Amino acid sequence: MDFFTLLKLKGFPVVEAGQKFKTFKEASKSADWIERQKMNAFEFHYKRNTSYRRFVGKYPASWKDIPVINKDIIRQHDISLTPDRNAYGKYYFRQTSGSTGKPFNYALDYFSHALTWHLLSDRYNSVGVSFNDLQARFFGHPYSFKAKITEKIKDGLGNRIRFNTIDLSEENMERWLNTFSKNPFVYIYGYAYPLVAFAKYLKQKGMQLKSAAPLLKVCILTSEMCSIEEQHIVEEAFGVDVYNEYGASEAGIVGFGRNNRWELSRELMFTEILDENNEPCAKGAVGKVVLSPLHNTGTPLLRYEIGDMAAIDEDENGPYLTRLQGRMEEMAILKSGKKLAGDTLFLYVFKEFARYSTEVTEYKVVQTGLDSFEINIVASRDLSNEEVELLKKLSVHSLGVEVKIDVVRKKELDRTLMGKFKRFERQF
Repeated sequence: MDFFTLLKLKGFPVVEAGQKFKTFKEASKSADWIERQKMNAFEFHYKRNTSYRRFVGKYPASWKDIPVINKDIIRQHDISLTPDRNAYGKYYFRQTSGSTGKPFNYALDYFSHALTWHLLSDRYNSVGVSFNDLQARFFGHPYSFKAKITEKIKDGLGNRIRFNTIDLSEENMERWLNTFSKNPFVYIYGYAYPLVAFAKYLKQKGMQLKSAAPLLKVCILTSEMCSIEEQHIVEEAFGVDVYNEYGASEAGIVGFGRNNRWELSRELMFTEILDENNEPCAKGAVGKVVLSPLHNTGTPLLRYEIGDMAAIDEDENGPYLTRLQGRMEEMAILKSGKKLAGDTLFLYVFKEFARYSTEVTEYKVVQTGLDSFEINIVASRDLSNEEVELLKKLSVHSLGVEVKIDVVRKKELDRTLMGKFKRFERQF
């Protein structure tokens, strides 16, 4: 089934969004259009979201007077996820994965969500692939049987085959290679870490992935950072160009590109780089990435600080994002030599644990030895013995081997100056 036909059946206004996106693509070349759109976006939320208006206070004299916000500010001021009267179409409620330690709830209206898919389609088409092409999806598996079945159905409808990215053993990578040889994949999409590991495995074997999958055209990375050196390793091992899709799930796609140059999503997003005083940085200078979705009528994410650092530079084709500093995933290494993607593994552990206990609001897992882990949690109360044992059991099951696990409740977890931390860290 055509991807956009599927979205239409799910209630998304894909035809209207597609027509609007074509208009926005041309209009976004004008700085005046972007200025108008960002103020229109602010006025919408200021007029229609009482809690946001209360937080902002007096109507600002200029854009720079609009306060910069983040997840904690939205929570602290109890800013509503949607306008006072939800008469602006259907809303799509989601939750972030929690890279700052605490998942964040937000809402997108169906129209702006459809716009995001059209933007991605435009960027994918620019590198020779489409959503209807067979995708090798390196995105991990959910924990529960029900969730796995749901994802399997979505993968089938979306014309994609999902790979187990938690197990990074050579045996599993040989299974990946076998899957590529049996399926006409056109592009790869997924997390950088397992794909870099797969590329290194292929290099050791002295082979190129395109020889097993001759229809393969491109590899698109998402979520984690990938250095230029790692990008070159993947390109050499796969035999195709590597692109990176960068964004924040709650705000949208910020940029798409390669070689540390991301074309900004000017059609849908106003991106600023600000210093510690929330003043604009000079061109090419690194600062905080601050986003303002131009069309979303759900959660008022205006001048929204996402916790990453980057710079904006410009050439004859316009402004682009560069020098991006985001997160890189770390591996758990077991006595057997087995390597596992730590952040992804424990993300699913805690998703499953949340089905039985909702007390944990933040967590960080530290591997202290080849057979020992410490799980630090922030919770509203001490976990019961049964809850602690369940968390340990889920962790051991995911790791696939008996290990020592200590669960430690803390008042707060250490963070970087940007408010982020690695949810998984290896300390040996």
